[in-house]
Amino acid sequence: MMGFLNRRAARAAVVTAADIAALGLSAVTASAKISYDFTVSPHTVKAGARVHVKGYAMNDSDLFQKFCVQQRQGTGSWHTVKCAHGAVFDGGSVNTWVQAKHRGTLQFRGALYETDWNSHKLRLQFVTPTETVRVR
Repeated sequence: MMGFLNRRAARAAVVTAADIAALGLSAVTASAKISYDFTVSPHTVKAGARVHVKGYAMNDSDLFQKFCVQQRQGTGSWHTVKCAHGAVFDGGSVNTWVQAKHRGTLQFRGALYETDWNSHKLRLQFVTPTETVRVR
């Protein structure tokens, strides 16, 4: 009888430990949710034409955020076209036109920046998938 009670107590302890571990794991895996929308049109233009770029992004964290539109020609480096004012809980939205000056490939992306808790320096938090425009 004593062995049965010991096994039952041990089983209850293991189940309790597993439940506590699962609660702790679910608390650790919960993270801030980022919402975004990013569009570029048209996807083929003549040199000198304008491309419409529009998007927004936000993170449900309570940090200051700023959403920016970036572009690059071919495989060059990314350059910021325009940024929203930004706010806490909201990176803002950008609605702008960009002139396609040179033939080749133009790429656009949205970038969400956030501040650290201890500084006011913005750091890159998230980038949208790249949208490509062919310039003829």
